[in-house]
Amino acid sequence: MRIIAGTHRGRPLLGPEDDQTTRPITDRVKENLFNRLQSLGVLGYGRVLDLFCGTGSMGLEALSRGAEHCTFVDLDRGAIERLDDNLDALKTEPEAAHVITGSALLPAWTHTTPDGGLTLALIDPPFPMVLDDLSPFYALLDTIRPKLEPGGVAVIRTPAEIEAMDERDGYDGPASITYGKMTLHFYQSPLDGDENDDGGDVQATT
Repeated sequence: MRIIAGTHRGRPLLGPEDDQTTRPITDRVKENLFNRLQSLGVLGYGRVLDLFCGTGSMGLEALSRGAEHCTFVDLDRGAIERLDDNLDALKTEPEAAHVITGSALLPAWTHTTPDGGLTLALIDPPFPMVLDDLSPFYALLDTIRPKLEPGGVAVIRTPAEIEAMDERDGYDGPASITYGKMTLHFYQSPLDGDENDDGGDVQATT
């Protein structure tokens, strides 16, 4: 695992000890993820939330590419220890990252994120959790929605067996795009004045 662009381009990252529960995101998919965000107008990334962050690959990529702050949340203490090592190795400024050891499905992290202050939410749960029941992740999207700024985006990574996810009130999309054995689902908060736009910027695709 490595950072693929930005100020830390090429720097190696510690990955998860177990790559079977959640498949590490590949460089190709990560590059496509951030290219897609750019096409949706998510530039500079502002404040980022990385839920089920593991050792931090996606949140650290956002910081490398110019995000001003990332909140990382994961329940696995071993993964959090490796995330801390990655933050130290990249010499991340303390004010640029906040690490929470706890369940991403519980509301503890919400108190660290003001309404309307979030540009990007990255949601990367262990694949068996998603295959078992999607309802907690729809509820999570509903929790995230008021935290997003206009035009902000929430992205869920799932196994490719889930080719599409349902629409949610308050979002444009989703666009669901499959890469090999994984799918990225993009939900976008409407821009100011676009709340009644039926199409929005995110178009559902497979």
